[in-house]
Amino acid sequence: MQAETSSSALIVIAKAPLRGFAKTRLVGERGLDADAVARLADAFVRDTLRACARVSGVRRVVCFAPREAEAYFRELAPDALLVPQGEGDLGARLSGAFDAVFASGATRAVLIGMDTPHVEPKLLERAFRELEHADCVLGPASDGGYYLIALRERRPEVFRRIEWSTPRALAQTLERAREAGLATVLIDEVFDVDGGADLARLEALLGADGEPCPRTARVLADVRAASNGGAGRADGARSP
Repeated sequence: MQAETSSSALIVIAKAPLRGFAKTRLVGERGLDADAVARLADAFVRDTLRACARVSGVRRVVCFAPREAEAYFRELAPDALLVPQGEGDLGARLSGAFDAVFASGATRAVLIGMDTPHVEPKLLERAFRELEHADCVLGPASDGGYYLIALRERRPEVFRRIEWSTPRALAQTLERAREAGLATVLIDEVFDVDGGADLARLEALLGADGEPCPRTARVLADVRAASNGGAGRADGARSP
């Protein structure tokens, strides 16, 4: 299938769920070993892409790592534009993702990561709406970072001089945007899932049917069953 040609791009920046590569801070949390964390990372990717698929009228883009995982992401997102992540720190990789979509003709772009599998499509839609009158849109994360950033044009300066993975990342990004003269809007806060406390918060959020992230809910149910001596359920998740 061909990628959609809309001038609005919805980007997911993601790591393949390889053992010891993605979501490694969760190893040892809530009964999760390295193999279970790889399965959970797979679920995070799938649920994030599921939320993105429910946003209409946008071109979906997956900015992925490592390069060798292209087939995995192609299977999950056959209609998406696939872009390998570049080198450098998180700021360089985020900036590179925006460079790629604006070079391909996008005029508005919203980017999220794979740490919020519970993100609601309506928040993604709101970010696009806010770009109608704002230059930059940020979705604050409860840990002081952000789970979403949206731009109307290439703005590498908002990704420079940021202390990534610290409680200062959002405030510093807002300062970079102010220095660049960008009109910036904040949308709803969402918590990232980085550690065990975040995972417990996510479990408390899940409905009886696993909404808003059913694949993640199934993996967590399997882990609980296994830790209680049960056999668990196979959910078909696999690492590339």
